[in-house]
Amino acid sequence: FFQKGKCHFGGRCRLSHRFVQIHLPLVSNKKEPRMRTADEVISRILWDTSVDASEFVVGYVDRFLGVLERPFCDFNWDTNPCDCDYTTELALPRHRIQYFAYRGHRVWDRHSRTDRVFGSTGQSLAPPFGKEEEVKGETFLCLHLRVKDPEQQQDRGCETTEEQTGDPAPEQAEEKCDGRPPKKKPTHFITFRANTPTILSCFHQLQEELTALLPSSAPHWQAAPKLHVTLCLLVLRGPAEVAAAAEILRRFAQLDRNPPVAVTFPVKLKHFSGRVLYLSPQPQLRLHQLNCGLQEAFRKEGWLHRSSYNPRYHLTLAKVEDAAGERIFDGVWDLKVGKGLNFGRQPVNTLHLCTVSGAEVNGFYDIVCTVTLR
Repeated sequence: FFQKGKCHFGGRCRLSHRFVQIHLPLVSNKKEPRMRTADEVISRILWDTSVDASEFVVGYVDRFLGVLERPFCDFNWDTNPCDCDYTTELALPRHRIQYFAYRGHRVWDRHSRTDRVFGSTGQSLAPPFGKEEEVKGETFLCLHLRVKDPEQQQDRGCETTEEQTGDPAPEQAEEKCDGRPPKKKPTHFITFRANTPTILSCFHQLQEELTALLPSSAPHWQAAPKLHVTLCLLVLRGPAEVAAAAEILRRFAQLDRNPPVAVTFPVKLKHFSGRVLYLSPQPQLRLHQLNCGLQEAFRKEGWLHRSSYNPRYHLTLAKVEDAAGERIFDGVWDLKVGKGLNFGRQPVNTLHLCTVSGAEVNGFYDIVCTVTLR
């Protein structure tokens, strides 16, 4: 009553009260619209036939490392995290998901209440969920943000294809946007080869089976000696930096690793934009742990290509070189091929520093340096 300038006793009170006008803040009873959940976004990505799940990235909270990013397809979304066997597959509790990104653009963000998948919080839909013209009105805003915040500029890059960069890793391709100068292209990369007899034999069998069902893919298959998995893309300017990068790789190889890293290639065919056919190495967690040390060493020197900050490890099987070529691998997961094939285990005990555009030697890229891991 005192704060309101009134007295509980009213006219019966013998005390004098000075009238004080109190301006109470206006409280809006309008509730914020309900935001669609991460679980609903996952269901949309999985069951929407117009959406390519391989082009999405999930940002999630790791209890020890903070916010990390992984490709959407790395997770088994049908498995309960409590029942998951993390040696062969990954599962993720929904409450740890912070955002979903499509080709570098965040389409759903828990913290900022961004929902451009369903538009539940008032924003317009973003591709691939909405039409291109729905986002044209935001072009000026995006350009303004790029000038204001260079850090956000890196998160809003547009993805191009492997063929535009000459890079052996399509998902780590050069990024380019309207109104921005092209970024530096990678000059070198670090990789390990997939060259065990079992892998080569299964590769040829898979090629025969898929070519029989998809004859148009025949001219696009990789040569067997070229099979590899890229770990890092580098931008090295001149022989001095190449020599220094090779020395960093040699020092990295001397570190003790127990147990050694080995990967398998489950026959689950995936594709990038219908033009690159690949298999994902498993388990990716061990491979990522191995690669983190390399990434950090080259990032400190300023040589790590920014597309390698969030690599998507894969074994390229076939690739349409023409960027405007037909998307011949769309729907490849519906084909019944590779049944009974077992690519076996590939030990990751040898790493190569290679040039992106150098002359090929024995069917593989030009190798600058080769190291054997301890």
